Amino acid sequence: MPGPNESKDIPQQTATANEVVSGEIKGGEAAIKIVKQDEFEYFYELTKPRSISMTVNVSYDTPQGSVTKDVKIDAQLIDAKESDDGALIGKIYYYEFFFTNLSGTDLAQLPPNAVVNTTKFILYDNQFLTVGPFFSPVDGNQLWVHTQGQLDGGSTANARIDYWKVDVNNEEVVGTRKSKDISIHANNGARNYYRTDKIDLVDGYSRYAVQLTRVNNSSDRSIMKVENAHIVRVRENVVFENDTIVNVSVRATEAPTGARERKYNLLATRMVISYDRASKQVDYTLRPSRSFADAVLHTWLITAGESEKNIDIDGLYRINDSLPDERLGYFDYTFDDEDISLGQRIETICNSARVTAYYDNAVLTFSREQSSEFPMTTFNRSNITGNDMKISYDMSMPSGYDGIELEYVEPVRNKKDYIRFRVDENGITEGLSRTPNKIVLQGCRNRYQAMDRALLEANRLIHQRTSISLTTLADGGNVYPSDMVLIADTYDSNQQAGYITERNGEVFTTSEKIKFNDEMWVYLTDSMGYTTQKFKAEPRPDTEFGFIASVPEDIELNFYDGYQKQSPSRYVIATSVELENIKWVITDKRPLGGERYTITATEYFDAKPDYNA
Repeated sequence: MPGPNESKDIPQQTATANEVVSGEIKGGEAAIKIVKQDEFEYFYELTKPRSISMTVNVSYDTPQGSVTKDVKIDAQLIDAKESDDGALIGKIYYYEFFFTNLSGTDLAQLPPNAVVNTTKFILYDNQFLTVGPFFSPVDGNQLWVHTQGQLDGGSTANARIDYWKVDVNNEEVVGTRKSKDISIHANNGARNYYRTDKIDLVDGYSRYAVQLTRVNNSSDRSIMKVENAHIVRVRENVVFENDTIVNVSVRATEAPTGARERKYNLLATRMVISYDRASKQVDYTLRPSRSFADAVLHTWLITAGESEKNIDIDGLYRINDSLPDERLGYFDYTFDDEDISLGQRIETICNSARVTAYYDNAVLTFSREQSSEFPMTTFNRSNITGNDMKISYDMSMPSGYDGIELEYVEPVRNKKDYIRFRVDENGITEGLSRTPNKIVLQGCRNRYQAMDRALLEANRLIHQRTSISLTTLADGGNVYPSDMVLIADTYDSNQQAGYITERNGEVFTTSEKIKFNDEMWVYLTDSMGYTTQKFKAEPRPDTEFGFIASVPEDIELNFYDGYQKQSPSRYVIATSVELENIKWVITDKRPLGGERYTITATEYFDAKPDYNA
């Protein structure tokens, strides 16, 4: 807050009129009317009330005769109006300014019979010496003003607080302006002194404006600052039955607190609904939970108001219950932006638990990338169309990455933390890499979960360099992202495939010739299209169209007859090494129409359910 001695150093806005239409000074108030001039538009547009000074020419009678002179008066500009003379042609416009709280040495010497002359009117904006006005954003019944004095020993900083009630247009309510004089004394040596004034607003519960003016001189050893001003709502005997009251203590600083970022992190456990596995019903009772499954269910049903029919709740909780450690399913995050879509929220929640969410026939469905003992189905020439199969292989690690950098929130310090792995000739080692795949794991606040994801992604760089795309028949509708499937390469003679035409105990007849090399193993599909475990296969002595395998009799197979059985059981036979090469993980599936699907997959690797184990 500048002192009066700084007034010469602060530029003032001025406007001068050499012709006054009318003027009156009476009872501590004044009104001046002039012909409209552009330089007075500044004062017309000002937020009011405003501290100003004005110079007018007055005349008055004395015993010695008539006196005419210029007088300078301090005042508050409270209103300004625009009018005209009503003429149809050559209309003349006027500005009329209204003032209150007149003061000053010249005014004190002015007799009541003084008349404002029409020769001069000068306005000065003195608000540069006043801090404010500040307008409260809400109603209240107390005003708190925080000031600071950087003072030398024995010095004093004095100021005046002016406050008044305002209406919806921020205009002063007449008769509500009040003042309070404050003083900060340096009674304990040269240092910073702090003061808080709590003012009861006797004019009632409303919005208010406040401004401060320093009334004594300032210097480099006598500096006065406004730290903050608050409108306060005083509440007494109020009971908050369903709320938790948090007491926040802030350490004081030498910097004005108004310039600090008012941000606090609250560690709390969200209250969400859940699912009763026994009754297969949603439990709408709110309970504290860190489970990603509860967060998904609450977001879908409560936040978004979606239907239970459009989400696979049982599948979601099967994944949650299958986790080897509950920490792998934690989700600790709050969506503080209402514009984040429902899809983005579900994706963020699921990503923390390395779960994929996707739509299957308008139902939100879930899967988790982890070890699979049995393939979901088998694709070979029998259910793959045309020549659309494409296999690509990256000679280097995917996208040129040579490591992983995973970002999560460290729970003790509540700060971002990083887990870094590099992949080189020595395998996976902890440390920096040149071009890491940077992953932000939102919602993760535990290192166990972060380490699990980081190791998964590091292993992916090594083991998932090959991808495949193909077009399938109707069987493609039965598999989903993250499913492990068998895909036999039609052009690879080491991956032999076809369908079963006949079975006699452990002796199988096939549609294609089979060439045996070393130890061979076979996968079959049963009558429902599911792939069996692998069985050791031996050549038949009587024909190349078949094999011998100890497949249990209770595994029912399909044999094409053109009527009851249209889709025969299929087989893939190869060595152990080749069988590993036909395992793929589906990453994308899109319908093409006509019972056809485009499927994209990457090579399967043993994505352990818990890499920390």
